[in-house]
Amino acid sequence: MSFILLLITFLIIPVTSYYLWIWSYWIRKGVRGPRGLPFVGVLDKFQDFYKPPGLILRDWTKQTYGQTYGITEGVEKTLITSNSEFVNEVFIRQYDNFYGRKLNSFQGDPNKNKRMHLLVSQGHRWKRLRALSSPAFSNNSLKKVRSTIEDSALEVMGYLEKVADTGVYVDFLEYYQEFTMDVIGKIAMGQTESQMFNNPLLPKVKSIFSGSRWTFFIAGVFPISGVFLRALFTKFTSIQPAFFLLDVIEKAVTARIAQREADVAKGIELGEPRDFIDLFLDAQAGVEFFSGEMGKEFAASQAGKVDKHLTFDEIIGQCFVFLLAGFDTTALSLSYTSYLLSLHPDIQKKCQEEVDRECTTPEVTFEQLAKLKYMEWAMKEAFRLYPLASL
Repeated sequence: MSFILLLITFLIIPVTSYYLWIWSYWIRKGVRGPRGLPFVGVLDKFQDFYKPPGLILRDWTKQTYGQTYGITEGVEKTLITSNSEFVNEVFIRQYDNFYGRKLNSFQGDPNKNKRMHLLVSQGHRWKRLRALSSPAFSNNSLKKVRSTIEDSALEVMGYLEKVADTGVYVDFLEYYQEFTMDVIGKIAMGQTESQMFNNPLLPKVKSIFSGSRWTFFIAGVFPISGVFLRALFTKFTSIQPAFFLLDVIEKAVTARIAQREADVAKGIELGEPRDFIDLFLDAQAGVEFFSGEMGKEFAASQAGKVDKHLTFDEIIGQCFVFLLAGFDTTALSLSYTSYLLSLHPDIQKKCQEEVDRECTTPEVTFEQLAKLKYMEWAMKEAFRLYPLASL
């Protein structure tokens, strides 16, 4: 018994010393900032859904610590700054050294994890994924899914017209979330029919943005747990919504591959991509992992050609990006714009008059959209008042 107690003591002392060393890092450097608690730092303060980290950092910057200060998030040491010269030094002059996002261990190793996507990849892998993703947002690619987006837009307008006739208040966000999810489901998740207001995946998607962040908290305090959590959620996808949605996308991509192979066997040409799954499958590589990118020096000045291919897992990850980058941002952008237009009926009238003047055909074309300058100004003003980018 005494041996066990002695062993536990010898384990506790180095572990505690390590965490205290991390926690006191900024104190030793003479950098001010909120200290938080040993082991967790300020990570516990970033778990409140109703006050996200960006707002907390804003308050600390404006009210307490000034432009530059240091925090610890579990074992991560982070320097916060709003000094323009400092920001320019990091993002412009030393871009070669600071090109990657700050990641939590729960998100996996950006070099070794097979199912990495554009938002969390780094170095040459990020460069390759970006080169493959950029064409998805070109005018030519967007024109191919225009009719899909328009169908969903007309459907949500029908729902809005029905509720408008009742004279009750409308929660625009609810309707725009349904619209956005319907579009993403059709163009990136293999959905064939409309599931608006009857989409079983929508609660899962909402929970990614509004649910508990306990996994990031645990992985932030105990980085090694990230590996085990990922393995657990990969095995039991229903536990964690993001892994559940990745499983749904994997099944959709697998089904599309089988369909394309069957079409080729019948002598049917694949033709132009009909959605983003097809677009990414056209770039599929015959390997499981691009191991040659690991540890390869990255520099913005390098002009080497990028291998424009994706692995099977990367295709799934790229489709998942549409959920992460498109769902909340699009729904909120439309909601804020609609809210501001309702407060300013004179601006709303000018936007409507411009639409009536320029969009004279039943189907709105890209050329007509390009002429809606006043509408564009109104939306950009909404984005200025309610910016979506994190601080």
